[in-house]
Amino acid sequence: MELSPKNKLKLHRYVGILSLGFIFTRPFLIAFQFPNTQEYEAIAAYIGRVGAILGALAFITGGGLGKFLDEKKSRVAEIHTIVMLAGLVFQVPVLAETKIEIVPNIISYLGCFILLAGWVLGRKVFPNRKRILPF
Repeated sequence: MELSPKNKLKLHRYVGILSLGFIFTRPFLIAFQFPNTQEYEAIAAYIGRVGAILGALAFITGGGLGKFLDEKKSRVAEIHTIVMLAGLVFQVPVLAETKIEIVPNIISYLGCFILLAGWVLGRKVFPNRKRILPF
């Protein structure tokens, strides 16, 4: 079953937003630790891993959408892809371990800012006229 480009774009958007939701939730969950921290650390790590898997799935679902763009939008889409993958790479040190350590968490927060910048770039590829937010 082949998806139309419009449905493929919708799937890419929804999976990407869900992925970012999971990835952004993980570092902020760690800030609020409960008494049983070992289980809590594991839950935060699993949430981040689910977000990373969904991010890879969003990358796969977004493949091939560039052929429907003009040259300028295609360049922005390529930069969006590179920046989003770089943000996912910055999440890897934290997702590899369940223990909370300071340096991987700082790298993870930096990765969150990179992911946010990539998301804003992705929003500029297909402008939505009904949007309320400025980005």
